[in-house]
Amino acid sequence: MKRGDRRSSKRISYVCEVECEGAGLNCLATRINDLSITGAFIDSVTCYVPGTSLRLRFRINDTLIETTAEVRYTMPQMGMGVRFLSLNPHHLAALESLIEGQPLNPPDSEPHLESGTRGWNMPDTLLGNFAIVSMFDVVQIIENNRLSGVLGVMSPAANGEVQFNEGKIVGAHSGTIIGVDVLKRLLDVAEGSFQFKRSDTQYPPTIHAPSNMSLMLTLLRIKDEEAAALS
Repeated sequence: MKRGDRRSSKRISYVCEVECEGAGLNCLATRINDLSITGAFIDSVTCYVPGTSLRLRFRINDTLIETTAEVRYTMPQMGMGVRFLSLNPHHLAALESLIEGQPLNPPDSEPHLESGTRGWNMPDTLLGNFAIVSMFDVVQIIENNRLSGVLGVMSPAANGEVQFNEGKIVGAHSGTIIGVDVLKRLLDVAEGSFQFKRSDTQYPPTIHAPSNMSLMLTLLRIKDEEAAALS
């Protein structure tokens, strides 16, 4: 891409979660921004060197985009610009529909990939930084992919682990403290890092809730009530 062509495609401000995997490194869960049909800007304090080939997964409305991309430039501590390399026609149509503000016409036959046979399976480890991705975002990524495993949180505000069975929160612990009290502390985390490790283990539930979202909203309401009582 020539220097003068770098912004020749129409771009929009669009923020969504993205999983990107580069050479020899674990999957990085972060955000896409500044989107066009040819590429995007990825917010990340971790950057790959220009020329690196990445594998990306992100959603445009109901369409899951899976593509390879090349890092074109980096901005230290901010992120990197990437150029898409392998968009299929359906994914390209979804991008054009979003960017041009037009309805997406369903394809005559959308490629169907059975569970477990995707071109890029979810890796065993997800890494990220809370300066880019919130705790709510991380939980949503795990839930959307129905992953089982342990989310480790390392932060000056709180440390702990959250257990998931097929995407649903079933337990949490920090030292000798277990249950919702740990999760309530972790919801305040706004800096530090996380690491999610997949596991085939089904954890015995110590937290019971209809859904992750209802659980977290309930804990936030309790925290607000406790803060109001102390003021």
